Amino acid sequence: MKYLLYLEFFTLIFLVSNCSKVDSRIIQETSEFEVVEPPSDFFLSSLCPSGWKTEKGSCVINYQYINSLEKNGGLGQTLPDVKLDPKVIDLGRYLFFDPILSGDKQLSCAHCHHPAYSLSDGRKQSIGKDGTGYGPERKNGVVLKRSAPSLWNVLYMKHLFWEGRAANLEDQADGPLYSPDEMGSSPTIIESRLNENPFYQKMFRQAYGLKGTKISAELVVDAISSFERSLVSFSSRFDKWSTGDKDALSEEELLGYNVFRSFVARCAECHPPPMFTNNVFATIGVLDSGVRDYGRETITGQDLLRGSFRVPSLRNIAKTAPYMHAGNLETLEEVVNFYNEGGGRGNGAPSDLRIHWHVRKMGLSQNEITSLISFLKTLTDESSMPKFPKSVPSGLPVALELESYHRSSKK
Repeated sequence: MKYLLYLEFFTLIFLVSNCSKVDSRIIQETSEFEVVEPPSDFFLSSLCPSGWKTEKGSCVINYQYINSLEKNGGLGQTLPDVKLDPKVIDLGRYLFFDPILSGDKQLSCAHCHHPAYSLSDGRKQSIGKDGTGYGPERKNGVVLKRSAPSLWNVLYMKHLFWEGRAANLEDQADGPLYSPDEMGSSPTIIESRLNENPFYQKMFRQAYGLKGTKISAELVVDAISSFERSLVSFSSRFDKWSTGDKDALSEEELLGYNVFRSFVARCAECHPPPMFTNNVFATIGVLDSGVRDYGRETITGQDLLRGSFRVPSLRNIAKTAPYMHAGNLETLEEVVNFYNEGGGRGNGAPSDLRIHWHVRKMGLSQNEITSLISFLKTLTDESSMPKFPKSVPSGLPVALELESYHRSSKK
């Protein structure tokens, strides 16, 4: 009997230990963000968001670290001087967090691009219509084909969605808004609801003047796109090191940067600073989670691009797990090991894929792998994280459980 009790005790310890390991891999570390009480009348802010500065009433990006990056193996080109209206940005922020735009008034943009998960959702595959909750805990509803890309620096992306079916943010917004599997809305629904809401009537006039007297779906998309363009990230420790702060990176992180740039790893060839993406499509042979995903081939019809997907930016990569279009690599360690093993070539990818010639077995040592991961973590910068409105003009619930938020913020 005594031995039976011992056996049950150690069995319980084993089960608890293994459950903890599984949970730690699935539940992602959440990002910090601020929940704010909006003005009682939802009066729009004329202040530029963090990462931007005011010039003649407009918001322009503060490129305080970028010139040095361009001289140190960056894109070698001038980044755009974008000008945005702060009131339009703020209007887009409310629309982004408001479920009023979805057909059933249950889903907002923030459900799949949540500040807690660095403007992604922490899921292998996002859940759209009829789902409940947000982040990794979201359940039920329509399981979508791919993971939700983070929105950081989406302003600089030349192609949107994993297979690049949209050329700009306005076209991209139409996708989830009107998809029956996602927000399931329509221009008629959006316009009728917002034109009946006195708060939005006033806010659109404040942001667009006479042009906003009659709220149109086009103006809604314009405001959301302006907000998304404001989500910039250029103040990481790596950025500060690049502009002369030589204490910003440790020896291990610098070793990782050298591995990143090396001819063996060749990471920088597809992920060059300052954007840490070359804005092209690449076939690396990531296995799909379910039904086979043909990627860019579905857009171009070229079998050369079968299984090819947009090269993502690595900025804030430590905060946006799980990784790849299928979300089937859960940690940075898994990602680096995948490449070190030869990508799809070493992991059973279909033989009809034209895998990029750079994707070969690298033979990195464990020390080099650890250092490379340490370097990738220096690209984290969430100082421009948008403020999460505690309430929205529609009065509908936002994608936030306040009790859970307050509990986690006190840790």
